[in-house]
Amino acid sequence: MAIAWMAGIPKAQADTSSENAIRADLNLYTPGTIPQGIGEPVKAAQDLADIWEEAHRGKKIRFQQLVSAGNSEGEWLKTQLLGGVAPEIINQNAEVAWPDVDKGWYVPLDEYLEKPNPYVPGNTHWIDIFKNKALINAKRAPNGKLYGLSIDIVETGVFYNKDILEFVGVSQFPKTWEEMIELCKKLQQKDITPFTAECPIGSTLASDWGQDIIFEMLYHSILKDMDLIPSSSAAEAYLDHYLEPSEAGFLFTKGFFTKSDPRWREMHRILKDWRRYWAKEIKNTDPIRLFLTKRVAMYWTGSWFIRRMTTDPYIDFRWGIGYIPAITSETSPYASGTPATVIGGAAIQLHVTNSAMLNGNLDDCMDFLMYITAPKNLEQLTSEAKVYIPNVEGARMQPDLQPFEDIFQRRYCAIKWLDSMDGRYKKEWRRMMDDWLNDGITLEEYLGILEQNFAGWAASHMKENEWDFSKMETVWQERGVRLASELKN
Repeated sequence: MAIAWMAGIPKAQADTSSENAIRADLNLYTPGTIPQGIGEPVKAAQDLADIWEEAHRGKKIRFQQLVSAGNSEGEWLKTQLLGGVAPEIINQNAEVAWPDVDKGWYVPLDEYLEKPNPYVPGNTHWIDIFKNKALINAKRAPNGKLYGLSIDIVETGVFYNKDILEFVGVSQFPKTWEEMIELCKKLQQKDITPFTAECPIGSTLASDWGQDIIFEMLYHSILKDMDLIPSSSAAEAYLDHYLEPSEAGFLFTKGFFTKSDPRWREMHRILKDWRRYWAKEIKNTDPIRLFLTKRVAMYWTGSWFIRRMTTDPYIDFRWGIGYIPAITSETSPYASGTPATVIGGAAIQLHVTNSAMLNGNLDDCMDFLMYITAPKNLEQLTSEAKVYIPNVEGARMQPDLQPFEDIFQRRYCAIKWLDSMDGRYKKEWRRMMDDWLNDGITLEEYLGILEQNFAGWAASHMKENEWDFSKMETVWQERGVRLASELKN
């Protein structure tokens, strides 16, 4: 038996590459993929790989799509990583990797990002070619290291049917929450379903994204005090007053995000009221079909949908792109009246796995990543797919994506609640949220369940991630009086 030389994996077991190949998952840029299921399969990545291989005789890029088990917990991938047989280059959200970075499954990118990118004339530090470096740095793991490379940007927007809105006497997309609710009422009076949203995980993302965006608009005035561990200066431009999981856990122990927190209760009240205007079935509905067949007026989804809207020859209505409107004091006394924050950000996030070290092709992996992130090459990938905004200086964006680029200039959300949870607590929260939104349980019952869920999550994370609340406690001593006054006994 070969000697176990890394993460308990025998070298012979890990050496699964053939022909000195680098196995790469580029998500929707993977050759043969048809983004949004419409148009020709993408091939730009293969064209680029062919050129790279020509310059690196004996090396080969072998593209493969990771298996999707229908959730974001990555059980299949973790099995591959544990066995040392995962692709060398993979795509996944950085937050999914963070709990496992101490296992040696992912390669830190920091030292490579400080090296020159040989495919960009005059470049001395690879990281300097990225347009939004704050977004890159915002994806640093809790240990301060960077494992994922955010090569492009995704943002969400509300696609709306202009013909339907004009049919009910509305000429422009709502600017305030009150205007949106009034529009929804007018649509319902005409037997038109007002709203639906992306449903990729067995539950509408209106509840997931929605609670995060509503949260920020209700807590906006006290977020500065709640942010007990400010973001690093390198990420501050993107994550201004963003609550990390440890901060949320600490604030929970002080009474926030419980029945004693009036803003927390208000957030859920507004979300539930909004739900009355969504498609009746929110777990297994086909929102795309509802929108394209003109049975729903507004569809909240990501920039990826622009490919469908600009390519599908059967779309026979005028449409536009808006965004979630601001909540004002007319809806809630806690409302800030400030613009709704964005929920998007990093799209394709490439990681280099332990397979690159096990198979001895780490430098080649980094060289290939440098190659595909050169401006003209990334532009080739993103322009063909027409779903995301390139995050590299000099890489031109598809003009149809301009509305999403404009939306992305807003402030980022204050927290991504479900992404803050690990698999067990996330699944329980989502399950109970669907039950509550569909009138299975009362608000009081739901808030009580959330408190129990949060208590278990906070205790689990404190132990597993060695959360140190002492620094936050020191800051709390300075701000606690002001913050505690926001709670009800």
